[in-house]
Amino acid sequence: MTLLSHTLLFLLALGIIWMISGSIIGAVDRVAKRYHKPKFAVAFFTLGILTSISEISVAFNATLEGVPSVSAGNLVGASIVIFFLIIPLLAICARSIDLDHTIRWSTLLVALCVIAVPSLVALDGVVQRKEGVLLLLLYCALIIRISRKRPLEEMIGGPVTDVHKELISSKYATLRDSLSIGGGAILIFLAGNMLVDESVFFTSLWGVPASLAGLLVLSIGTNTPELILAIRSALSRHTDIAFGDYLGSTAANTVLFSLLPFANGPFTLDIAEFTASFFILTIGLAVFALFARSKNSLSRGEGAALLLFYICFLIAQIGVSF
Repeated sequence: MTLLSHTLLFLLALGIIWMISGSIIGAVDRVAKRYHKPKFAVAFFTLGILTSISEISVAFNATLEGVPSVSAGNLVGASIVIFFLIIPLLAICARSIDLDHTIRWSTLLVALCVIAVPSLVALDGVVQRKEGVLLLLLYCALIIRISRKRPLEEMIGGPVTDVHKELISSKYATLRDSLSIGGGAILIFLAGNMLVDESVFFTSLWGVPASLAGLLVLSIGTNTPELILAIRSALSRHTDIAFGDYLGSTAANTVLFSLLPFANGPFTLDIAEFTASFFILTIGLAVFALFARSKNSLSRGEGAALLLFYICFLIAQIGVSF
């Protein structure tokens, strides 16, 4: 396969994910307005799961190949990419992210703890089933916290059903919106795999070490839906939808991480790589919480400050790799 063919496949994958994510954002916004449901909650449960399909694909294939550590690294790296690259870019492009009507600060704090715990579990270099159980319980506690004032069926089943109906049967639906949730998920799954494959090809072509490509490029590649959502949400001023997706997606990463020891049995990890990730993720999330607490929003300047944590992450991982 020629260089041009790889480039065209890479662009095709981006185009597919752009098209599907745009249709879903529009459907989520219309459902939230029509049924008077919070866009954050709809995005958390619907988009958060849907845009995690690439991570699900990596976890599934890593399990088949007997290398769960690849998926574990991808899941922790993906959370770092979302909070210290994608969310800051959204804040900078949209000028700010208003959190006042999105989620309570106490609930946000619980969500951030759930997101950070996988990196803590990885610190000793061994992931066991009992730790997987702990992660699942923490995620369940977060779901209960979010759904405390609304029935769980309304928060999960209702939004998913309504978005599905909006995509396939609304009289306002466009040709893009006619794709069902299932079809969109499959397309994102296939496009995400294609994007990751081509990303690995280009890093090999440019002589980037395989270990570094797996941790950095793979985490960016599997978060392409979230990156595209940031761009489209900034353009349409739907930052609450994007933020709901990001929290839902990173929380879903915790669930996927918890399932790895059940599917593979206890497995080992490189302590050096995850030590740097743990400190950067936990300190960065603490700073994010303080920003959110101070003004119930994330400004351009605060977004720029969070970008520094991603730069530190890059420097730390390059230092470990070399």
